Amino acid sequence: MDDPIADVDIVFLSGAFTTLDNTKPEVEAVAVRDGRFVAVGSNAEVRAHAGDATRVVDLGGRRVVPGLIDAHCHPVETLWMKDDWVDARYPGTDSVATTLDKLHERAAATPGGEWIFVACVSASENKFVEKRLPTRSELDAAAPDNPVILGNGTHMAIVNTAAIQVLGIENGQTQLPKGGTVLLDDHGNPTGVITDGFADIPSAPQQSEIAGYLSRGIPEFWNQYGYTSMLAITPHQVVPAVQAASTNRIPPNIRYSVSVWAAPNGQGFPDDLNDFEMPAGSNPDYFKFIGIKAWIDGENDCRTGYMYEPYLGHFDIDPPGGRGTLVTPQDQADAFADLADANGRIAMLHCSGDAAVDIGLSAYEHSASSSSRNVTIRRIEHFGMFQLRETQLARAKSLVPEGLRISVQPIWLTELVKADNENMGPERAKTGFRFNTMIAAGLEPAASTDMTGIYLGNVNPFTAMQAVVTRLSDDGVFEPQEAVSVEDALRMWTIWAAKAIGEGEHRGSIEVGKLADMAVLTDDILTIAPEAIHTVGVETTIVGGRVAYSRE
Repeated sequence: MDDPIADVDIVFLSGAFTTLDNTKPEVEAVAVRDGRFVAVGSNAEVRAHAGDATRVVDLGGRRVVPGLIDAHCHPVETLWMKDDWVDARYPGTDSVATTLDKLHERAAATPGGEWIFVACVSASENKFVEKRLPTRSELDAAAPDNPVILGNGTHMAIVNTAAIQVLGIENGQTQLPKGGTVLLDDHGNPTGVITDGFADIPSAPQQSEIAGYLSRGIPEFWNQYGYTSMLAITPHQVVPAVQAASTNRIPPNIRYSVSVWAAPNGQGFPDDLNDFEMPAGSNPDYFKFIGIKAWIDGENDCRTGYMYEPYLGHFDIDPPGGRGTLVTPQDQADAFADLADANGRIAMLHCSGDAAVDIGLSAYEHSASSSSRNVTIRRIEHFGMFQLRETQLARAKSLVPEGLRISVQPIWLTELVKADNENMGPERAKTGFRFNTMIAAGLEPAASTDMTGIYLGNVNPFTAMQAVVTRLSDDGVFEPQEAVSVEDALRMWTIWAAKAIGEGEHRGSIEVGKLADMAVLTDDILTIAPEAIHTVGVETTIVGGRVAYSRE
């Protein structure tokens, strides 16, 4: 009888495959045809499917894991920020003075009236030697003829007088049209501080630039770290470029699941979300519109995450009240969740502070109780990163049958624990980053970079995997009882991430029928010393059986 899967396209032999399939956790070979795994097993079992035209690759015993999935990132913004913004990122830039020098240098080479963007990492006010951010007047002095926005992460910015004029901000005005909050001094004048206002800034990469990002820049940047898929969170203005790219004859070297936002507070969406659907002729294995996103609050690292208790101390950039910024109140969060349900799309609610998490959970309890649809995916972004209450853990667990998925950003363990201790105090901060607790509760956290271009090193998953395994943070070993196994760390970046984007049946593990996405590693992540995991690299990234990246 003829072999139904004879003459496969390619076989990979003599590897140490970690499949994350419980029925066959370790194999030494796989066969691929038409971009999917058709055989998984021993060398002999897989070689039997090879024909005369089959390509044979000997992996020489290297460790192979499923293709990594970035479950929450902003790739267009990353490429734009990486290539075009003034680099004032800590630790390369460690002071206000150096930041202003770099801005002045850029302004001298920039025509008057053109926007200048400056990238500072989150919590720069904690990291800079002056223990503060530049002021509006200092930005004016460094760049008097250009509108300037200095991003302290992506949830807070300082702008200069020229930018205030371009944006049409008047004395006494506290809100921008698309949800940004303007901080005022005691006389009602804008201080230059804007929280969650990037949607209101009238500048962005051109459509032609975005096309290049999608076809080349984004895959090249992510593939080198073993990523084969991503959830690309994008403003609605970028969707036409994504839709156009989706019909290209040659597929990209990464798979794009797309989530769209219209305004930070979840407003501005059409009732029918099919406007964001990919056009006929696109390949859903590479481009798929899957969901929508809104922000409940800002971000704890810049003291805008919405909290029950005030942040410690006081900075001039703090929103009034000292408890962060509420961007989307409960009624709007409920309506947002209902809109996603009505359209059969994934809902994504950004919830950084502990008070924001409760709003997000309440929105999903509301939609789950009122929805007539089958279970869809309801996501909390940044769940428990900075503070997690036991009541919230219990509520989240009860929502798992209703499709709750959580996205987490483990790389922040290496960057933000010290700032958390300073901003909240050790007793509150120690309840953050509880990955072992989340896993024990059955929440299956999906790891992501949240890449925006603010921290360029965030894209490296192995630095983050080392952090979740060793709990070594930027402020010493942090709550070591929350360490996870290497195998669970891999699940966070693969099968659990796949489930969080609705692709658990097609990606995230090495199984017959799934897309043939893999990362061949330079070292064996299962046997290397835990404190050396960050040195692991990627030899080859394979997307659909094709080599997307090679270290050579």
